[in-house]
Amino acid sequence: MEISDLTAVERRVWDAFPSGVAVDLRNGEDEDEHGAVPEGDRWGPERTVRGEVLRALVISGASAEGAIAGLRLVGARIVGRLDLTCGTVDGPVRLLGCHFDEPPELSGARTRTLDFTGSRLPGLRADEARVDGALRLSRCHIAGQVTLSGARIGNSLFLDRTRVRGPIRLDGIRIEDALAVEGAQLTVGEGEVSLRAVNASVGGGVVGKDLTARGTVLLTGLRVGGTLNLEGSHLVHPGGEALAAAVMTVDLDVLCNGLRAQGEVRLTRSRIGGRLNLTGARIANPGHAAVQLSGVAVGAEVAAADLHTQGQVKARGAKITGALVLTDARLSHPGGAALLASNCTAAQLWLDGTKMTEGHLSLRGSTFTTVHAHPETFPAQVWLDGLTYQALSPRLPPRQRLAPLQRDGDGYVPHSYEQLATAYQRVGDETAARTVRLAKQRHHRSTQPGYARLWGYLQDATVGYGFRPVRAAGWLLTLLLLGALAFGLHHPVPTRPGEGPTFQPLVYALDLLLPVVDFGQEKAFQPQGWYQWLAYLLIALGWVLATTVITGITRAVSRQ
Repeated sequence: MEISDLTAVERRVWDAFPSGVAVDLRNGEDEDEHGAVPEGDRWGPERTVRGEVLRALVISGASAEGAIAGLRLVGARIVGRLDLTCGTVDGPVRLLGCHFDEPPELSGARTRTLDFTGSRLPGLRADEARVDGALRLSRCHIAGQVTLSGARIGNSLFLDRTRVRGPIRLDGIRIEDALAVEGAQLTVGEGEVSLRAVNASVGGGVVGKDLTARGTVLLTGLRVGGTLNLEGSHLVHPGGEALAAAVMTVDLDVLCNGLRAQGEVRLTRSRIGGRLNLTGARIANPGHAAVQLSGVAVGAEVAAADLHTQGQVKARGAKITGALVLTDARLSHPGGAALLASNCTAAQLWLDGTKMTEGHLSLRGSTFTTVHAHPETFPAQVWLDGLTYQALSPRLPPRQRLAPLQRDGDGYVPHSYEQLATAYQRVGDETAARTVRLAKQRHHRSTQPGYARLWGYLQDATVGYGFRPVRAAGWLLTLLLLGALAFGLHHPVPTRPGEGPTFQPLVYALDLLLPVVDFGQEKAFQPQGWYQWLAYLLIALGWVLATTVITGITRAVSRQ
């Protein structure tokens, strides 16, 4: 480009470049430092620079002796396209608070530092670009699409407090340090993706606090070397995915506390090295999944206290090293599981104060060391088959813990009763364990045919299905006294008259009732008529009752 072709303002820029001196074209009206001015398209020639001039300058401009060349232009209107496609720029490029008539084209370019802070752009294309330093788009107004797919940024990418009316495409981008979208406002058409970073890599963290995105934030396959921070963000995609971050890997924490989302928040099969924080989040996706954590692996805890959802919370197959904390949460999913955490593994499950206003609870096949939950936490229907735990907190009487088991959607689930009984045994409360096992038999009885239920009622009334040995001993003593009275009034005849012992009614009744033990009375005397049937009845009942008492004694001895 011939120097004689330059306008006066372009010559100022050209002359300042070799020394890296800033050229500030602002007039001070309605502008802040690096401020984007709405009426920039009406700036006159005194603030207008052609894109082709800037291209020629940064590609071929030389440095002054002892200085570092660089472009620093503030408050300019740039007409024509700034096209650096596949070009190499050795010095920093800073176009601050500028107005671009056409989207800059940086695809395949190799640069050091690019700074568009506070500028207005129709869009930006920088696919496969290489930026050795930082790429700054802070506080920009961008009216169209931003594409940086496959780009390599040696420092950080800044989109903080930027407004973008079009999709941001970062597929396959590699950022050595941080991606900053804090306070950004992203807007796309209905059903579109506002921020797409599929299979991207960020060596530091993703800073997205207070981000507003109308359209899906798609982070599938994203690799983050630090923390992913979306605290206080507002994500909107009703009926679709507000945050889609399946198969994501984050070395430290994922912070979504205070998140507001309309649409699904999906972290399926992601790997999180630290904790996942959903404390105080408000997520609505009625009729579908609100929070999807299926297959996620979390190195610390999942903190979701005070989480409010409209739609299902899914944690099927999740593996959580620490606790799953849902204290004081409010979950709603009419017609399905408000919390579906089947085959989930965690150190602790906290449900204290949680209310499932609509929907049921499924913990099938899950494993926890401790479950913290009051009985009223459990909704009208639960699915608990295969749930395994070491302890329940707080410690409560069995009658309070049994109620949810009787509301299981699978009906009678033996494992649930045995698991509860084992938990009581583990803390040394054998009485409570027997109460639970008795309740198990009673529930089982309700599933049996009529004749079996009658036999069950008899076992329950007499020996408490073997879990009430004291009751059995009482029946045994009663039968002993009745037998002694009956046979005392009507002595049975001797088997061999003139031989054998003298008849003793009490010992005879005891000989009938106690199996194995032989006092010689039963063999020496033969009752007649209906007394013979009474003897048979005492023998049969004696086997049942004595066995129950002996079993109870054996349990007591084994505990010692």
